[in-house]
Amino acid sequence: MDKNTLFQSLEQAVRDHSRSLIERTLNEVRPGEVELDSVLEALCRGLDSAREGFKHHLVSMPEFLLSVDVFREALRALNAMGMRRPAAAAPARVVIGVVEGDVHDLGKNIVAGVLEAYGYHVVDLGRDVPARLFVEEARKQDVSLLALSCMMSTPLEHMKEVIRWSRREVPGVPIIVGGAVLDAELAVAIGADGYAESAGTVPEEARRLLAPRT
Repeated sequence: MDKNTLFQSLEQAVRDHSRSLIERTLNEVRPGEVELDSVLEALCRGLDSAREGFKHHLVSMPEFLLSVDVFREALRALNAMGMRRPAAAAPARVVIGVVEGDVHDLGKNIVAGVLEAYGYHVVDLGRDVPARLFVEEARKQDVSLLALSCMMSTPLEHMKEVIRWSRREVPGVPIIVGGAVLDAELAVAIGADGYAESAGTVPEEARRLLAPRT
């Protein structure tokens, strides 16, 4: 199977939530012959396609969740094959969680899986996380990046609180936000350093935020 066909097959398997196709295609993946970035981008394209279908009522919730399951299965298989981005030194630590007042953690779980596949050390605080816990973990874990998720408008005040506390208690730690209620403009307005529209854009944005300042 040539590379283009392989990537198209990975994308289709996630989009169509096909376990048999993802298993067959992953059997064609040879570590060292294909780049991890390209594999993950294909998987993310498939998931984003399923998400768009769900948003426009073309894909049902059960179908979308099956796509998420296939995506996660692929990440586990890549990890088992040793296809993780090697870190030159200690991996950057990311503290991630859904802010207080919100229990929707599907998107957060996907983002955490993608970041782990890219070699980050992810500390997942879960959902409905108080501001003080984010800050405490950021101190304790010597965190490189703080990732906040919020799917509804009402908990946005709690997200702002986390950002305010973090600026005071762990200055210099960049903050990335994401979730259905947010866009790039709102992310800037509440004081975040970065915004990820989807799991597919998270690695690039994380790299940007963690790049050495000159």
